[in-house]
Amino acid sequence: MPFTGQTELFAAPTPTPPPAPLASAPAKRPTVLSYGLGADSTAILLKFLADPVAYGLQPDLSDLTVVHAVTGDEWDDSLSYVNRLVLPLLAARNVRTVQVARAGRRDSEGVVILSDTRTPHRIWPAGPWRLSDELRAAGTVPQMARGRRTCSIRFKGWVLDAWAAHEFGVMAFRRVIGYHAGERDRAENDTVIQAGINADAGRIVCEPYYPLIDTDGMDRAAVEAYVHARLGEKIRKSYCAQCPFSMSCAARDPHEERLREHPQAASAVLMMEYTSQALNEKVALYGERSLYQQLTADEHNDAILTRFERALDQAPYALYEVRRLYLPGRTKDCRTRHGKRCTKPRWWCRTERSATCRREHAARPSASAPASAAGAPSCDGSAEACRGEQVKGLAYRSVRTVWEGSRYEADLTLMRWGREAGAQMRSGAKSMIKRAHYLDAADGYPSAAAYLVAAPAGVEDKQRVAKAPGAGFEAKWTAVTGMVDTRWEPLRPLAPVVRERSAGPVPVRHLGEGRAAALALTA
Repeated sequence: MPFTGQTELFAAPTPTPPPAPLASAPAKRPTVLSYGLGADSTAILLKFLADPVAYGLQPDLSDLTVVHAVTGDEWDDSLSYVNRLVLPLLAARNVRTVQVARAGRRDSEGVVILSDTRTPHRIWPAGPWRLSDELRAAGTVPQMARGRRTCSIRFKGWVLDAWAAHEFGVMAFRRVIGYHAGERDRAENDTVIQAGINADAGRIVCEPYYPLIDTDGMDRAAVEAYVHARLGEKIRKSYCAQCPFSMSCAARDPHEERLREHPQAASAVLMMEYTSQALNEKVALYGERSLYQQLTADEHNDAILTRFERALDQAPYALYEVRRLYLPGRTKDCRTRHGKRCTKPRWWCRTERSATCRREHAARPSASAPASAAGAPSCDGSAEACRGEQVKGLAYRSVRTVWEGSRYEADLTLMRWGREAGAQMRSGAKSMIKRAHYLDAADGYPSAAAYLVAAPAGVEDKQRVAKAPGAGFEAKWTAVTGMVDTRWEPLRPLAPVVRERSAGPVPVRHLGEGRAAALALTA
């Protein structure tokens, strides 16, 4: 959920020293339960509390650690449910409970331990850097990358792995994941991934365990019924309000009902999506369909939409100059001839050689690619018949803030500047957001596009910086378009590039070292 009062939260933390060491070390491998606040992991917790020995735990649960990764965007009702009904049970049994979060956007900033106690009394609503902070700064919504949810990886998986490495070092542990019996495929995939991690490390880093599958054979319906019977209240699904997979986390009607119950969160998600679509018409929350389109189809959502429109009117605005480069991709030919890298791509690196070309030019040298050149084809691609379909490669984006003010002033300035630049004013086919286009992408690759658009302020200026001559965005922009720099003067210079990843272990530190440390984290 969008969280306000973050400074107050971190300004005066209650010191929570690490729990006292146990009188005798547990004989069994320690067990870590990744607690996501939802039905599956809550059911596992309740079963562990009811019969720890049946699940390979010590009778006093001294070998169990419950770890929660704080994303900063959980629903308020999920936090309330766990605070009221689950944490008192953990505190009564003296179960070690740890809450961790990203310390900042960059991996090099590490992980902060918000709480490490055997008497937990609340789930922290946010850490120093929330998922929504990152999405707003990037001007985007959660996305998939190679079939994986990048938000879950960055704000849950990476955080939990960093804490485990800090906690256990080279000691193996058992990791409990709340997949139910209807998610065997996910569990099997997770097992394969962990086996690869263990193999790469040359040791057992951790052993995955899925009690709802391996021990109990419980599907989702059975899990929810079990939690309801034990705690006396139905548990709602745990996911972030801006999750693009909310239609799989919850059916459409329950999700929209939840948004209506939390109008501030709903308005914040719509604002996030609006900004994302302003910068890229194709990036809506649900891919082809936006949340805004979905909510407008039901009159019950009118209050949400009215609140959102009011928030848009009141928000500080900016004009962003957005430039994009669409570069050619590497073909199978290129990868075969040049291996993992191709520093000087030629025509065959962006087009497939046709059968005719291969037959007629297999042994004929050319001026640009003599037959004696190692690994080079004898055809230089000058004949149109030799060229096949191009392959799309990387897309580079530059976002620069060129003006700031109110929404009303932003709309007027957009129209005036666009007219003065001879740009074409067009509205997005789906979003209806107006943009002043001064360069449209051509067919094929490389190509480029650029426009000016008004959207809520707060998106950070960003573009690829050169790591080698000719490798940065500006050099490639000039090479493709013949243009130099932005059309309008940016308000601020690009921030210097800061190291993203740590050279060694991810830094992990405790919150609770005093006011100065807390304020430093929120700066």
